[in-house]
Amino acid sequence: MPEALKLGVGSMMGFLLFTEDEDFGALNFYSRRAGAFTENSERAGVLLASHAAVALSAARTHAQMEQAVSTRHQVGQAMGILMARHNITENEAFNRLRVYSQNNNVKLREVALLVCEQGALPKR
Repeated sequence: MPEALKLGVGSMMGFLLFTEDEDFGALNFYSRRAGAFTENSERAGVLLASHAAVALSAARTHAQMEQAVSTRHQVGQAMGILMARHNITENEAFNRLRVYSQNNNVKLREVALLVCEQGALPKR
């Protein structure tokens, strides 16, 4: 409290940003005036924090979906490269990517990117 007062903080109001599935952090409001926040301030803060948490959740979901589509596309390209180079089936191409990923502790999307860039699975 003494340090906050030195910085000019007279009052503070904080709200957790969360949904059923995720925690995002907090939304904090500060005022130089002591006792600045009222019940109306609190209601407005709850509404704002609720909307912000939903928006953050939607943005995260959207970003994850975009990454999943991009990853799927890259894995498909890598599989096509392996199928053409080694005259193997789609399942065998995917299995080679998967096994390489697991054995070398490299994410599947990173293995796919390497195959797309180099035209083959990297040497171990």
